[in-house]
Amino acid sequence: MMMNRHQNNQINYHYARGQPNHRRNRNCGHNSSNHYNRNQAAAAAAIQHSQTSHHHHHCRHCPPLLDEDFTFISPYVKYSLFFFNLIFWLIGTTLISLGVWSFFEEYEYNLFKLRNIFDFILHISVALVFSGSVIFSMSLMGCLGALRENLCLIKLYSLMLLILFVGEVTISSLAFVFPQTVLHFLKDHLSKDMITKYREDSNLQNLIDIIQLQFKCCGISDHGYKDWSMNIYFNCTFINPSSERCAVPFSCCRNLKTEINSMCGYNMQNLSSVVEINKYVYTRGCVEAISELVDRNMNLVAIVCLGSALAQLFAMFLARSLQGQIFAQRARWM
Repeated sequence: MMMNRHQNNQINYHYARGQPNHRRNRNCGHNSSNHYNRNQAAAAAAIQHSQTSHHHHHCRHCPPLLDEDFTFISPYVKYSLFFFNLIFWLIGTTLISLGVWSFFEEYEYNLFKLRNIFDFILHISVALVFSGSVIFSMSLMGCLGALRENLCLIKLYSLMLLILFVGEVTISSLAFVFPQTVLHFLKDHLSKDMITKYREDSNLQNLIDIIQLQFKCCGISDHGYKDWSMNIYFNCTFINPSSERCAVPFSCCRNLKTEINSMCGYNMQNLSSVVEINKYVYTRGCVEAISELVDRNMNLVAIVCLGSALAQLFAMFLARSLQGQIFAQRARWM
């Protein structure tokens, strides 16, 4: 009985000692499995971090996670630039159409009469086609560049817009700093070219008549109504057989009624008294009249110039923004 109790105590002792070892072995196996899983998770995280770091190296502005439908190109910027240029594309198309129509209406007087740069500038049909072509080409590049997200077209559009803006600022600055020089230039060059071609080009003739009627003036330069002596139909020379000899155009006359009297300015250049002449026709030149109108409405002129400048700056901002977004979108797929 004593032996059996001793044996039982030994068995219980060894069982008690072996029990923790057995649990320890099971815990060790479990810990090894957890350690292996942690290593796998750490390796996967390292690979993901490496891929993310590599992606951000090429695209610094990318968000950490990108879905397949994400794009850097804002539709607001893209279509704002498109519709902005679409308006000017329609304007350019209209100007070209008017210029071509005017050219074929007066084809016998047009390109064959272009002797210098002033003939080119003052020729209404040519000026319409030229200005319309510039607006048309620039706006077309803006439309296609925005719609197709074409970097080459957008860069060229931005460059042309910048050149146009700098040119406008330069001319405006010169006119503001040297107003008298600009006025003298216009008076000296425009008076001769516009007055002498009054009967040669019906478009130019209509333009001069509209200006003289609207601004209540006669002639171009400071000589006023006397400018018309440079025209072969209105001069007072004895060899002039025209019925309009010594006269001025009807658009110089005061108090025009609904019916136009084409001879209301008859023999005005023969009168010696300016006071007497002033009763029937306007005597000041149109450059002076327009200059006075601009001076009286300087605030309105400033608003118009500022609005034009802001519109061009807005277009340049949209183009540059879209250009940067296209670069970022391309870098995403590199």
